[in-house]
Amino acid sequence: MHLSNEPADAASAASAASALPSWAEELLKRPLVEIRRGFSIGYEAPSEDASTIVLTAPSGKYVDIRFSTLPRSQAALAVKTQGKIWGYATAGLSTATILPGKGNCPPYDCTVHATWEHAIDSSGSFDTDGADLLLLANGARMEVGSMVIHGKMQMFKEYWVTPTSGSTERPCIVVELEDSGADGAKGMAIRIGDYCQGILQHGDEFWFERWELQDGECKCKWTKDARSNTPTSDMGILPCWLMTEKARTFGETFMMDGRKWCVTEAFAKTPKL
Repeated sequence: MHLSNEPADAASAASAASALPSWAEELLKRPLVEIRRGFSIGYEAPSEDASTIVLTAPSGKYVDIRFSTLPRSQAALAVKTQGKIWGYATAGLSTATILPGKGNCPPYDCTVHATWEHAIDSSGSFDTDGADLLLLANGARMEVGSMVIHGKMQMFKEYWVTPTSGSTERPCIVVELEDSGADGAKGMAIRIGDYCQGILQHGDEFWFERWELQDGECKCKWTKDARSNTPTSDMGILPCWLMTEKARTFGETFMMDGRKWCVTEAFAKTPKL
């Protein structure tokens, strides 16, 4: 969900940003913390059955974790599940493009087309999906697409907001599993400001966690979401707790549970488009 997957020099990046209409700048803004506030099928009124946060880095790498909030008897029918997960989680690379002719569009037709490549997926569906993004008058983003729901292709809409309090831009750190090993493991963790999420997948095992910097006078306590399924010990299997300790530097590596992780993206300040 970015202008290009390739790095650009400062001059060309500034030129590209200045050429964008304001609605496009908002829809293409990265890094980005998104919280879902509603989902609807067709023209139904939106509802919400999950605690969903998506973290997207400037490169387009993302971690999407959705903890189901439904009773288990209902959630089994409504969300993708696997093993120790109660909800759905995915990570990979996203892209976003302004379609030709959209530069001077009427407000109702100003859209960005986005795709999400599911390199890591709790459902085992390692595919790529897409949707159109629109900026609403209140600053929220509406995602409109289609997918098979209840056995037939249907339109869906999701409504996304950015948190209004706390840091949602920096530091921005991406850590990825460097070597997949004999079991074909894949892993990614992203921290953006006061939020950090990570996923590790190998064989039939799938681990995911979410951390947030809690509100309070000192704003200094990181808490792991109790719905995470990773071990409770400090020396866990995902690097989120290390990413919350201090700012990490590009190229830094460390071992966790016998696996080597590497910092593939790091910004102490908000990068410009």
